[in-house]
Amino acid sequence: GDQLWMATDADVGVITMKGKRSETQRFKTLGAMPAEGIVAIAIDRQGGIWFGGPNGAAQKSGAQFKAYTAPEALSDNNVTAIAVGGDGTVWVGTENGLNAWNGSSWKKYSTKDGLVSDKIQALLADKRGTLWVGTNKGINAWNGVKWTSQTMKNGMSWNDTKALGYDGKTGLLWAAVGEKDVNSFDGKSWNVYMEIQPGITAIMADSHSRIWFGSENGLVKFNDEEWVTDPGKLGVPGAQFFQIFCDDKGNHWFANETGVVRKANPYPY
Repeated sequence: GDQLWMATDADVGVITMKGKRSETQRFKTLGAMPAEGIVAIAIDRQGGIWFGGPNGAAQKSGAQFKAYTAPEALSDNNVTAIAVGGDGTVWVGTENGLNAWNGSSWKKYSTKDGLVSDKIQALLADKRGTLWVGTNKGINAWNGVKWTSQTMKNGMSWNDTKALGYDGKTGLLWAAVGEKDVNSFDGKSWNVYMEIQPGITAIMADSHSRIWFGSENGLVKFNDEEWVTDPGKLGVPGAQFFQIFCDDKGNHWFANETGVVRKANPYPY
């Protein structure tokens, strides 16, 4: 719908806004879980809101919250990423393993099941039904049946994967790896782009296949020919970008050090 969810500094917690500012709500707790340090938010197929942070994961269904922690539900309480798969599975990545919620029970995955590392740093579910798992030792892909892996042995420039993005039009997977590199994968081979930007935390493909990279050192846009870093050309104020997102109407959303910036769809055609 038109409801915006934001996770902010610990003294504020989670904020939700719908339309007017007068409809803003603030949450210091998410049921039994503190609403501090939240690093991941996702929406499941039933409209439930999922939150992840250093104290586990919480699901908001209607007006009720339910918290999930280790060892009963999760492999570790330090949640780093959340993604919803094409089949509706909610995937929760942690510092020590990957967890899958099918709506009624949890399943845990680790290196024993085929992951290249238990330290999950990024999750992404593409439109083809593949779940991509970025770790400090490479990338895993889950097709619903088996795990496969991508590492420097397959053509990546670094194994340490910080962020993942996906372009639904081209089918390219984008990954921020190492300290400054960006790699892209077409399903068969990798393209490597060296020394792009340090500290990339988020990747967004817009409706015209421009690839945006949010980092703690500024914003970068790749238009398939050049890398644009000039804030004046990008048209988005801010020096530090923690999350970026393109909604289903083509609008661009940027979370930075000053708040949230919404840029109307620049390609309304």
